[in-house]
Amino acid sequence: MTPQKKIVIEIDEDGNVSVDGKNFVGTECGKFIKEVQDALGQTVSSKDKPEYRQRQTTTRRNLQRGGR
Repeated sequence: MTPQKKIVIEIDEDGNVSVDGKNFVGTECGKFIKEVQDALGQTVSSKDKPEYRQRQTTTRRNLQRGGR
């Protein structure tokens, strides 16, 4: 089973906000994080996690029909 993808938003006592994507691979997290950042306003800093450089893999099964 694939882990559930999450966006985690943390707000500290001083009102600083951090946004983190969990269980995303490649650039797919970027669009979700961008929506949150746009809603919050100014972005002070951001950094890519190692998962950003990974490629998303898909599994394709070859189905055979008939005789064999």
